[in-house]
Amino acid sequence: MPVFSNRIVRITLFVLVVMALVCLPFAILGEEFVLPLLQTRAQQAWALTLAATALLAADAVAPIPSSLVILYVGAKAGPLWGFVGGAVGLSLGVLAAAWLGRHAVGRLAPRFLPDAELERLRRALQERLGVTLACCRSIPVLAETSVLVAAAMGIPPGRIFRVTLLPNAIVAAVYALAADDSAGTAALTLALTTLASWLYWRWSQRVR
Repeated sequence: MPVFSNRIVRITLFVLVVMALVCLPFAILGEEFVLPLLQTRAQQAWALTLAATALLAADAVAPIPSSLVILYVGAKAGPLWGFVGGAVGLSLGVLAAAWLGRHAVGRLAPRFLPDAELERLRRALQERLGVTLACCRSIPVLAETSVLVAAAMGIPPGRIFRVTLLPNAIVAAVYALAADDSAGTAALTLALTTLASWLYWRWSQRVR
């Protein structure tokens, strides 16, 4: 029991440290600059979409409120532009976070977990990667943290990118069509992303 408890404590501390790193830009810079930046591009749909895509791609290292960015583009440029900018930007953000997790956070992980624990956690993540990441895609901070941790465990960025494509598309579609950033919208997004990835996981298990 003590060994199990120590393992849980170490994993929890590691995840909390990664979450703190994700939150740090919000504490230092704040997110107030995002809306004025988007407003300067609001007259042209393509320019607004490009700006939103760039912001979402930097989400892992910058204080970007993803849902508000997609909502703004959807409201100003239309749902299609909001969906395209959101889906592409979120997916690029996953690639950026996976690279950062692999090359930076991955060096931090051994300070918290021995090799045996890292391997055990890696196997657990690999078995349910799609569902795990999907459950976090619509939740602020956890969306970035889950990708950083998965990449730090050694899961290839390409696989992380592939399993988050559908959840990212669902998140982008819901917020591009939504009228507000309400709890109901967030709950719907979480439910849809989780359901889609669970169905994909079940299908992949049958194919094996």
